[in-house]
Amino acid sequence: LRKIAVEHFTHNNTISCECCGFNFPEFYGKLYGKDCIEIHHKKPIFQYQDETFEQMVDNALQNMLPVCPNCHRAIHKNHIESEDIATFMKDVRQRIKI
Repeated sequence: LRKIAVEHFTHNNTISCECCGFNFPEFYGKLYGKDCIEIHHKKPIFQYQDETFEQMVDNALQNMLPVCPNCHRAIHKNHIESEDIATFMKDVRQRIKI
């Protein structure tokens, strides 16, 4: 599912943190920055167990977010619920002026 999510969120061969915009390959280079993005599940994966794999993938992609480890940690440490992710993202982007 992670591989599918990374493919889904990659645009023009680029995937960045949806919160702060950090791009691993851009910063660390292709060798060290490859596959470092994390995928945050806004809805826990176990909640999809009664669906077919295709339905689970479609629904999961709507409830996932590519994030850097720092933003991922902040989301979990502060118990930011899925309905509050947009506010968190807006706050982070204002701080770094994306």
